[in-house]
Amino acid sequence: MLLATLTSQARIIRVNSVAAFATAGTDCYQTLSSAYAAALDGDTIHLEPSDANYGDLTIQKRLVIIGAGYKLGPAAPNNSGLQANTQTSRVNLLTLNNINSSGTVIMGLHFVNQFGGLTIANTSNITVQRCFFDSNLDIAFPNGGTGVSDILVAGNFITGSIAHNQFAQTVTNLTIRNNIIFGNLSFAEAADVIENLLVVNNTLLYNGNHALKNAEVAYNVFYQGNITGTNNTVHDNISAVALTGGDASNPVVNMGNVYNLNVGTDDSKYDILSSSPYNEGGAQARGAFSGISPYRLSGIPNIPTIYSLQSTLNTTPGGTVNVTLSTRSNP
Repeated sequence: MLLATLTSQARIIRVNSVAAFATAGTDCYQTLSSAYAAALDGDTIHLEPSDANYGDLTIQKRLVIIGAGYKLGPAAPNNSGLQANTQTSRVNLLTLNNINSSGTVIMGLHFVNQFGGLTIANTSNITVQRCFFDSNLDIAFPNGGTGVSDILVAGNFITGSIAHNQFAQTVTNLTIRNNIIFGNLSFAEAADVIENLLVVNNTLLYNGNHALKNAEVAYNVFYQGNITGTNNTVHDNISAVALTGGDASNPVVNMGNVYNLNVGTDDSKYDILSSSPYNEGGAQARGAFSGISPYRLSGIPNIPTIYSLQSTLNTTPGGTVNVTLSTRSNP
């Protein structure tokens, strides 16, 4: 008797908006929607950098979607020398609204539309990491459903808000850490069930109140703003004003002694000054660049990258093309 074992291996699927690149090999597509249609649970979609916007997508599969990072060279206020191609992997609105998307990882994308962003509802075990949001991140937005659980939002640059809006649902085990956030956090509506909300090691820049309840808020920098809400544990933060609900472990500090916002790139300037006792390398480290998994400049994904590329510009038919490239691995 012959025993046959059938095994399946997750694929890496490429997406590039340039037709010549999208047809360069197997598992290559020109649109995000066509790549998604071909993908199976467990596959990885590499969304290659482009000037095009790859648009909207509703995700109801377990996938890893990886982009190139953001705010890339060649000079300040962007970060140079991280990617040879300084374009970003641009999308509009991604929606995860089905338990079949459980286990999905979103990394290194650029959400470009103010009215786009990312919506997470009726699912669990989602990671949103090292992305750039010119928009909001909405948790458990639609009416009805089972709520969300085990959500990690880490290492992102977010110009909008992170919020649970409009309808009462349950949010369980939501961790917001090591982000640079310009908008507000909003998880305190009366009908909401919020369980195990962690807000740790972030740099918070909103000039207003973050509405939280049943949250642990720790090791953050409140460059400005404060907290409202109930049943919050607020400890070991630094802030420009006294934090509501905070104890003596939350000193009020002069933010001019924490950052020099006139020096550096859009994200590197939030790396705390080495002269500050709250510098990321010290015993009292605070903010996005602190903790066990610090913020990475430009959200560079933890996969190898080509950071320098040179090639022959012109050659004759049958001639030689010389290519020199430099690569690095990324933690």
